[in-house]
Amino acid sequence: MKAILVILDGLGGRPTDLDGATCLERAATPNMDGLAQRGALGLMDPIRPGVRPGSDTSHLAIFGYDPFQVYTGRGAFEALGIGMEVRGGDICFRTNFATVEERGGELIVVDRRAGRLAEGKELEGAVNGIDLSDLGVEFSFRASTEHRGALVLRGENLSAAVSDTDPHETGVPIAQAKALADSQAARRTAEILNAFSRRAYQALKEHPVNRRRRESGKPPGNALLLRGAAVMPHLRPVTEEYGVRGACVAGGALYKGVARAAGLEVLDVPGATGDLRTDLCAMAKATLAALSDYDFVFVHIKGTDNAGHDGDAQAKTDFIERIDREFFGTLLAGLDLTQVHLVVSGDHTTPPAAGEHTADPVPALFVGPAIRPDKCQKFSERAAGEGGLGRFSGRLVPQLLAYCDFGPKFGA
Repeated sequence: MKAILVILDGLGGRPTDLDGATCLERAATPNMDGLAQRGALGLMDPIRPGVRPGSDTSHLAIFGYDPFQVYTGRGAFEALGIGMEVRGGDICFRTNFATVEERGGELIVVDRRAGRLAEGKELEGAVNGIDLSDLGVEFSFRASTEHRGALVLRGENLSAAVSDTDPHETGVPIAQAKALADSQAARRTAEILNAFSRRAYQALKEHPVNRRRRESGKPPGNALLLRGAAVMPHLRPVTEEYGVRGACVAGGALYKGVARAAGLEVLDVPGATGDLRTDLCAMAKATLAALSDYDFVFVHIKGTDNAGHDGDAQAKTDFIERIDREFFGTLLAGLDLTQVHLVVSGDHTTPPAAGEHTADPVPALFVGPAIRPDKCQKFSERAAGEGGLGRFSGRLVPQLLAYCDFGPKFGA
């Protein structure tokens, strides 16, 4: 028996999305509705009721880990997901290319995402050319999708107990990193980050990419904002726990990083970009192909969250319809549902009216030969509230693999 988990990032919504309906409720989703009619629905609190989840902590919980026990920060998963080497003692950060203006000696953040620029790879070399040798530290930087990237610091006497340089708002200066622990290592790391911020601006401000962007009226990626300082947590791989071979189909670095930490092999899928332009048909075809070699395939689709963060309810609705038509249309055409258990859910709720993650539960759909169908006819938040699975917290992967009879028995 094979297992597929499909996470539609930021899937959930609120009645404030579209005049009393969520984007998912308003979207035309005949394929997902057909799955709902064959399966059972419930509402999932990604971590626990009332906890507003991050994408990293929610995915840890979905994979069966306790984020309150194992979470060290997002940076390590970002770096691992991009394919960077991460060693014990390394300090990892999630990064954004951002647009700043120099005013009175301060770097004022104008756009935290530099217009979601697409030229990060062209700027990568300039960042890696920054000299920090006088500070006794080595670093490596790698750009990923859109404005995102990761930074790894390596050296003696470093600490992840430092605050972000990302102020998480515009119109204010790049934040000064501060030590969050009373240690020389934390103070030293904060000093390194503050020096890095200024040197990154100097390296990027007149880069040819940014000159072109300014000339065409686009915001330049002339700064790097750092957040989510972390060391790599120690996780027992899901593949080891349940005795399965697992694969990941995703575009975003964070989700690839969590998958790698959980023991899954990340597949290279051309066109899986981790944004609204992603090739959903290619992702579906890669999922089907992976079933011949793997027991469990984790699929992550990001665009729903992007539209929610942008406050664009129509774009989120349209993208959900694309997922139904292109991803599930392709997947179901080649899938034997008598031989597969399938779960479709989200990692959190991102209502466009809020533009941010909220603590609302998300719909979760289980389909497969071991699943007792309930009476739900549609895949939506409202239907899930009346579904046969009730309301539960996280742990989608353990539940999914248990339906396939993978894993050890607890007790005699």
